[in-house]
Amino acid sequence: MKHKMEIIVGIGIVLCVVLTLAFYINNIGTLEIQEIGIPLIAMLLVVFAVYVLWDRFKNLKKGLPSKDERLTLISYKAGYYGFIAAIWSAVGAPLATGIIFDYELSGHYLTAIVVLVSGFSFIISYLYLSFQGK
Repeated sequence: MKHKMEIIVGIGIVLCVVLTLAFYINNIGTLEIQEIGIPLIAMLLVVFAVYVLWDRFKNLKKGLPSKDERLTLISYKAGYYGFIAAIWSAVGAPLATGIIFDYELSGHYLTAIVVLVSGFSFIISYLYLSFQGK
C-alpha cells in the first residue's frame, strides 16, 4: 500500500507541475528566445519524473516492490554524482566565465548553473546506471 501511495502522490505532483506549466505558457503571450529555456527545463524534469513513475508502476504490476535495493543504490550513487557536480560547477563556473569571457558571474546566474548542472548530472547518471543495471 505504501508503494502505491508513493506513485499516486508522484502522479499528483507531476499533474500539478504540468498544469502550472500550461498556465504559464498560456499567459505568457509571445515567447522570446531567452524565455524558452525555463519551460523546456521544467518539461525535461517532468519527462524524467514520468519515466521514474512508469518504471515503479511497471514493477508494481509485476508484483514486485516499486523500489528495490538496486534502485535505492542507483539513487544514492546518482545523488552523489549530482552533489559532486554541484560543488565543481560552483567552483568552475565563475572561473570559466572569468577566464573565457572576462565577465564576473552574478549570484543568481551562479545559482542557476549549479542547480542545472547538478540536476542534469543526476538525471544522466540515474538513467545510465539504471540501464546498465549497476
